[in-house]
Amino acid sequence: MKNYARIAFAALLAYGLLFLGGCPKEEEEEDTVAPGLVGNWSNRKAEDELKTFAINADGSFTAKLNPYPSSEGGGFGTVTGLLIREGSDYKMNNMRETTGISWGSAVGIYNGRYVQIVLSANDTVFTLSSADSTVHRFFGGTYFK
Repeated sequence: MKNYARIAFAALLAYGLLFLGGCPKEEEEEDTVAPGLVGNWSNRKAEDELKTFAINADGSFTAKLNPYPSSEGGGFGTVTGLLIREGSDYKMNNMRETTGISWGSAVGIYNGRYVQIVLSANDTVFTLSSADSTVHRFFGGTYFK
């Protein structure tokens, strides 16, 4: 009878520990990007200054831009990449230029750089800035949905 009592006590103790302590919860993944960023964006500028972004819920993006005036070897190119939210900042990663424009080979060296994206006006406007002047030149500005 003592064995049954010990086994019952051990089983209840194990059940209690599992019930109260439980297994650690898997950390819920934070959204890759703020839901308000998902969509198509434009800086609404004319000609060589026009920049557009298409941002997906998984953080992948496509940007069409011309970071340099035509007189400096510029021209429009398309950059694809991934935005990864880290606190209040975003890291730009996996960037590559897909159209073969002359400045495109430089894009990859800026992988892992941080940008600040601030949504406003009921998620219809965002401002992108970066402490890195080249990243800011390429992608910085105010964008409208």
